[in-house]
Amino acid sequence: MAAKQSPLFAPALWENDRFRIIDETRLPWEVEYLTVRDVAQALAAVKEMKTRAFGQVLAFFYAAALVARAERGKPAAALRERLVLLAEEFSAARPTFDFKGLAKFFDPWFEELAATEEAGSRIEGRIHEFVSAIYRAREQRARRAAELLPNPCRLLTHCNISGELVAVARSCQAMGKELRVVATETRPYLQGSRLTAWEVAAAGVAVTLIPDSAIGQVMARGAVNAVLVGADRSAQNGDIVNKVGTYPLALMANEHRIPFYALVQEPGSLASGADITIEERPLSELFSFQGRSFAPEGIKGRYPAFDVTPASLITSLIGFDDAFTPESFQKKYLKASAAPPDGGSEKESYLLLYGIPRQDDHSFLSQALKAERARAVLVPEMRPELWGLHRIARRLVDNGIPTTLISDNMMGAFFAQGQIKRLCLFYSELGEKGPVGICGSLLAALLARHHGVPVELLAAEAAAEPPLDRDVSTFLGKPVSPQGVTLYPIEKEVISWSLFKAA
Repeated sequence: MAAKQSPLFAPALWENDRFRIIDETRLPWEVEYLTVRDVAQALAAVKEMKTRAFGQVLAFFYAAALVARAERGKPAAALRERLVLLAEEFSAARPTFDFKGLAKFFDPWFEELAATEEAGSRIEGRIHEFVSAIYRAREQRARRAAELLPNPCRLLTHCNISGELVAVARSCQAMGKELRVVATETRPYLQGSRLTAWEVAAAGVAVTLIPDSAIGQVMARGAVNAVLVGADRSAQNGDIVNKVGTYPLALMANEHRIPFYALVQEPGSLASGADITIEERPLSELFSFQGRSFAPEGIKGRYPAFDVTPASLITSLIGFDDAFTPESFQKKYLKASAAPPDGGSEKESYLLLYGIPRQDDHSFLSQALKAERARAVLVPEMRPELWGLHRIARRLVDNGIPTTLISDNMMGAFFAQGQIKRLCLFYSELGEKGPVGICGSLLAALLARHHGVPVELLAAEAAAEPPLDRDVSTFLGKPVSPQGVTLYPIEKEVISWSLFKAA
């Protein structure tokens, strides 16, 4: 039986004088559509993450169609000016995404019109034609991706590609390729669990769910042989900007010689990933779930929504017109040599902690914080058990140690920005092959090794009380794993002694 297309492939639907958007924050529990009648409602849906990825592209173009309809009878110059303002409004709502680049598609349409000519009907019609062309291009891109995947394919993915992963699965099926998907749960919004695992399972494709912290052990065990992600932005030099957690995924794939593919669009004027402004989302989004706040008293947090994956870690950039190596992508798009990053203003530094420290380690951590002149101890959540949230961060604050909480997939972003001064890695035992730690220890150690960050090995405290969450089927005790999804068997991780040797 052929896999059925995902409803997320068309996350917004035009209806006469309005359009409807799937409220992605309600999935998979409810498939609910929001009705959008004006620009303000479209902006709210984008800003509040009701829609994202391809959904926000459609929201922009359909909002432009509403504007064009409202401006019927007025000269082209007035409508053109209003659409420029629309792009600025959407850019303010989600600053990392290139809405101003999308608005440039309007330019040749206006060039066909005289400045005083009525433009509303013409521009609205062109918008709908263009959206139809995007759908066809996405289908073609999915087929191109399927052609590159091995057979059989055990495909690791991150976040959600607005239904295009199911389109890839459909193409693999048509080609006779066997495909199984491994999806990260993708904190904080759990897009991998709520959206990707849900749509893939509903399409009849085998899918396994893992915590973000498990990418190291999954690749080390040979459980995947390809990685495919989307990209919110691509740069002329082949860098991509995508959901936070993409960079460590690419780094780990490179370590294990696993091909890493990215679905991209044209880069526009962005020369390098270093030139992008990374959006910081509100902390309320990090510290809430299903409308319930779990903000720990006295604990701060950080939520960079995206990270940058350098072209050197990417096997192929799969565009709407072709598949490129980073070199051929640069040859086509790079207009000038990308200037090296100037470093900008000095960034806050942190001491990263991974594993469960003993009570008598708090004095050491306080001293280490001062020695590194770091602002705070950075504590990942440590899924699936959420040790970082439930036990570690609270204890640190109780002992007067400045603490900042992040989700596990954000570690790479802070390493890449040079903000981690030392990694304190807590092990449960020391073996012949290396120290043994909880899920995510391998990822933390590899990131430290790659970025030249010193690692302090310390004995961990054994967990006394049973955790509220034992696997990724629940979050804070609430079910989050959709029906038909397999859970990956998480194990403790052995960190090879070779990772601690001087390079």
